[in-house]
Amino acid sequence: MAAKLRRKNDATSSTSKTPSSDMNLGAYDVDYHDNSVQKNHGRTPSTLHRSIDIILSLLGILTSTKLTVTAIAFISSASMFDFSEASQSKLIKFGTGYLFIAKPLLSTLAVCFSNKASTSWHERIIATGFLMSIICNQFPKWLSSFVAASTVFAFGLASRQFVPMQESDSVDNSSKIIPGGKLLKSSSKRNTTNAADDNDTNPFLKFWSRLNIKERAAIGTLAVVVSLLTENFLIWVVSATYKPGIVGSPTPLQDNGRIVLEALAKKLWNVDQSWMAKRPLQKIRDTLNVQYALVSALGASFVCLELQLGGGKTSHRSLTGVALHALVTLASARLVRTISFVLTVLPSQIPNCYRNHFPLPPDNWKDWLLVGMLPSSRGGCNDLILSGHATVTSTIACAATSVASNTSFSVAVWTLIALDYSIEAYQGLHYSVDMFLGGIVTCLLWHLTAPLENEGELEKLQKEKQRKDGAGCNAARAPPLDATVVAMYAAPAVLAFLVLAVFPEAYVNYFVIGYSLVAG
Repeated sequence: MAAKLRRKNDATSSTSKTPSSDMNLGAYDVDYHDNSVQKNHGRTPSTLHRSIDIILSLLGILTSTKLTVTAIAFISSASMFDFSEASQSKLIKFGTGYLFIAKPLLSTLAVCFSNKASTSWHERIIATGFLMSIICNQFPKWLSSFVAASTVFAFGLASRQFVPMQESDSVDNSSKIIPGGKLLKSSSKRNTTNAADDNDTNPFLKFWSRLNIKERAAIGTLAVVVSLLTENFLIWVVSATYKPGIVGSPTPLQDNGRIVLEALAKKLWNVDQSWMAKRPLQKIRDTLNVQYALVSALGASFVCLELQLGGGKTSHRSLTGVALHALVTLASARLVRTISFVLTVLPSQIPNCYRNHFPLPPDNWKDWLLVGMLPSSRGGCNDLILSGHATVTSTIACAATSVASNTSFSVAVWTLIALDYSIEAYQGLHYSVDMFLGGIVTCLLWHLTAPLENEGELEKLQKEKQRKDGAGCNAARAPPLDATVVAMYAAPAVLAFLVLAVFPEAYVNYFVIGYSLVAG
């Protein structure tokens, strides 16, 4: 009898130590991705969860430090030891292919499938947009255009303005009545006034804080337009005044970076001449199409900012602020680029470049100026340092990675950008220093112009008003989704699909300019 009572008490005590399925008494959040916790709760993981766990385990192995060290060891051994040419080619292909292509893509895929609590939805969405662009680039043009147009249509529907269902009393919540009948303003307005007083010492900040969103966007757009037009004219000025390039092909400068890349390409593809590797390297560049992937990531970033999918991580940022930040960064980088190639003229690496891009300089000054006004759609010859391509892609990369705020994704993006820049330098389209400085200077300018995202007085007052209006409403609902609304959002997507998939590429730029004017 005593033995039975002891067994019963032991069972009761052991049961009391088991966490309740309805309460978490341990002062920690239960992770239902943990199989042991699921078993304790009497639950079994679904097939989808199991599949995701398997994928994440494989990605963890494929992106591990051990595999990275192995790839570096393969490249080093192929360069240091006397292997056969075929063995060297295989070792270098595996090492470079893993470090610069496979690992960045797999790391991005790991961010897309990540089930960590620290990974928010906006990080997954931006990484997915970047990766999906590379995947769709392997499809026929019409299919990838359809995916892009469908994404634009979905974003339009998702970003519809919500309408309050019930308005509150017309009392101004920013004021409070205190005993004695005096009116007490809210602290938010006092904070706004104090912030404005802090800007009084800086005339530019004082002027900038008083501008509204449209005025700031107009200034940013104007800065980009002015910088590009000035650069376009000075490209002609530099080319038309560099006599060695007009009469022949001057000897290019020694590019040590390109020499290293050519030697690596010869071993990588096991060819006798470096130019024999141009076609496969260009095929890799076209397959990845990093610049389009960056544009997709930037678009996903704008979606996340507009819909506030980042929660507290991006609550202090806005779509307009990031767009303005990117525009001013790009305009500043192009201005630095223009000053650089005007101050010191570098000879082009392309034979007979001037003859293939420009006419002979006219004797009449009027005609000479008119030629400079024509758009240099095929680029110039001596506008080398800094690379214009590097300034654009680096600006977009800075915007997308800063919004995502994910270290693995950022490393993956900049690794693919470094590969793209290396191939361009190998092809002789730019000196390697052009690509290097283009990326570095643009990143520095991005951090330098970060205060442009700070809200001004009008934005703070508008947000405060929206917050008060929202607090006075019981609920909010989206406007009714009828055929008219669907057609209104579908029309731009259908038009964009037709332009991309049907019309010649020469008309795409005209469509972009026209659409921007209409939308603005």
